[in-house]
Amino acid sequence: MNAQQSSGFSLENLRVLVVDDHPINREFLGAGLKAAVASVELAADGPSAIERCRQCEFDVIILDLHMPRMDGLATANSIRDLGHRSAHARIVALTADTRPEERARLLQAGFDDYLTKPITIRALISAIERLFLPASVANAVEREQPANTTCLVDPARALAAANDDEQLARRMQTMLIEELEGKLPLLDGMIGCADHQAAADLLHQWAGASGYAGATRLAQACRMLRQRLLDGLDSSPGTAYVNLLRIAHGTIGALRRCSTLRRRAIDP
Repeated sequence: MNAQQSSGFSLENLRVLVVDDHPINREFLGAGLKAAVASVELAADGPSAIERCRQCEFDVIILDLHMPRMDGLATANSIRDLGHRSAHARIVALTADTRPEERARLLQAGFDDYLTKPITIRALISAIERLFLPASVANAVEREQPANTTCLVDPARALAAANDDEQLARRMQTMLIEELEGKLPLLDGMIGCADHQAAADLLHQWAGASGYAGATRLAQACRMLRQRLLDGLDSSPGTAYVNLLRIAHGTIGALRRCSTLRRRAIDP
């Protein structure tokens, strides 16, 4: 008898709302959870999520913190204020911010859990289980293992992130190529005109999307440059930006060479 059976809890009964402004993240989370829970709905921003919560009942809300129009914290507070069953849903914050003080701040603000991007589907499912299982059982639920950040593209990581769904992993890689090729010039323009906040927002999206495609070094480079921009918005990003460009272009090439998802890391 597994943990779910012994507790009387079943993932298959859960109704989940995924809220993220980035299409790659929404696709990954929605497709990955679809086979594990009763239903998954997607929302692209805070106001849309609030409207869905007015109309439907959800048991779990996976909520990106950094969104335009309304951030995750304001969205969560608005959902909690609804006179509706969804106001009592478990709300899980999802962000690329790995600082311990950020986790403490969000848990104190009323989130039920806090997860950092990129996250595997298996780890996300485990986190959802921990919200509903007794503490003695939840402590035994599998937790995510650290990523391999020594290679440009790690096919095994992409497959693991997608819970061994090869088609989903392929889609994440294709979408990341299109995202980088389409928006690297946009990032260059933001850096060139010192619009560091906009650049940091874009890097936040890429940090998660890169991890889902197995592009672990790019995910790390995005987080490093983003933090540099946020720590000193008036200073030049310097070598951190040059490093990100080098890794991004190398990653595009590595993803194109990754015609099959072999369980072997790919370097230039």
